[in-house]
Amino acid sequence: MSTSHRLILSLAGILLGGSALAVQPPQPPAPPAAPAAPSKQINISMGSGDGYALVDSSEDSVTMAGTDVDGQQIKQLQRSLKGQFLWFRDQGKGYVTQDAALLARVRDAWKPSQDLGFQMSGLGKQMSEHGKAMGELGSKMGAHGAAQANVGARDVAQLQALGRQQQELGRKMGEAARRQAQATTEMARRAAGREVERLQQQMEDAQDAMEEVNDRIAAAQEREADKVDALSRQMNQRGKPMETLGKQMEALGRQQEKATKAADKTTRQVIAQALSEGKAKPVR
Repeated sequence: MSTSHRLILSLAGILLGGSALAVQPPQPPAPPAAPAAPSKQINISMGSGDGYALVDSSEDSVTMAGTDVDGQQIKQLQRSLKGQFLWFRDQGKGYVTQDAALLARVRDAWKPSQDLGFQMSGLGKQMSEHGKAMGELGSKMGAHGAAQANVGARDVAQLQALGRQQQELGRKMGEAARRQAQATTEMARRAAGREVERLQQQMEDAQDAMEEVNDRIAAAQEREADKVDALSRQMNQRGKPMETLGKQMEALGRQQEKATKAADKTTRQVIAQALSEGKAKPVR
């Protein structure tokens, strides 16, 4: 028995038996989330030590560390002071310094960490673009999967009609065969025989029609499956750069962690110097 005939008999059994197959389309994979680009406000929680903030009012840029930063004080200082300043807390009191040499040391200390942050932001943008493309591919895969599951609604209806036709032809063939067997005259027997042959030809025609429809359904499903496979390969290709970018982000993250710790150490040394040399003023 050929593959197409087996498919026909299988479909006919389902249709004539009154049951239905529910095919669920494949769900597209969710694209990986890309990290958000850093804003002009950078928050660094060091876990210990008093809080501080390096502020540039002209660029609306703030680099903060510690957990006890007084945002209200910093906003007031931004309105009253021009340019850059360093706000910090010492023994519960707020201080500010605008000493150029001290601020330069803090800026230089934080530059490596900020540069690494910009690099990570660039990688994050690339990841976002790849993630968007993967999301679009996933949507297309879902659409083709649904089409694959629901392909050929008219063809399925035609198969059902052909199945009912074969049922009726089978019933009529049974009746004609009984008439042929029970015929009492040669003429009646020949007439019944011709009826059986005619019905048999109709059965073969219906079988050929079912095979044609089934082949059409199989071809349509295969086309949709090929499209899904092609999209899946594209998805895999898109995933490779994401993995590489993720490793680069991880490496930059480790570098930034070291740079941040070094910058925090330098900043606290500057704060101690500002206090000891009287270059910091209490915030009223």
